[in-house]
Amino acid sequence: MNPIDFSQIPLRDIHMPEAVPWWPPAPGWWLLAAVLLAGVAVAVVRYRRLYRERAAVRALRGVLQTLERGAEPSRCLQQVSMIVRRFAMSVGAKADAVAGLTGERWLSYLDSRWERDAFSKGSGRSLAAAPYAPPGRVRADEANAIARLCLEWVDAQRRRRER
Repeated sequence: MNPIDFSQIPLRDIHMPEAVPWWPPAPGWWLLAAVLLAGVAVAVVRYRRLYRERAAVRALRGVLQTLERGAEPSRCLQQVSMIVRRFAMSVGAKADAVAGLTGERWLSYLDSRWERDAFSKGSGRSLAAAPYAPPGRVRADEANAIARLCLEWVDAQRRRRER
């Protein structure tokens, strides 16, 4: 047997493959990007949808705090009425129809948006007239009860949409 002289054989050095290009990404990265983008879109839509409710709740809590500090109840009820009407117009399907509601029709609309009749037959009944009462005619506890009822109503609208 002849010994092989490896120095005489024309061998090439080890060739490494070319670097993998960063673009275009592999299909898995496209899938991950699509899932992340869909998640962000869902989060943004949910945040924007609940923005009106958060703003109304924040405003109603502010009115409750001013009531507790001794503000004029009829003035606070004017603000409560305005906040609830704006919120109802922003979440309702027919904003023009909601804007024109007054008196019993307004209270009936509010009751129709949840399973209670607290506005047309309960303590919320005075919401129709109290915001227009002259100063000194509305008691602070009555205004506080109406503001809390409106706060519950706004919260009920969120639960209603989640069903």
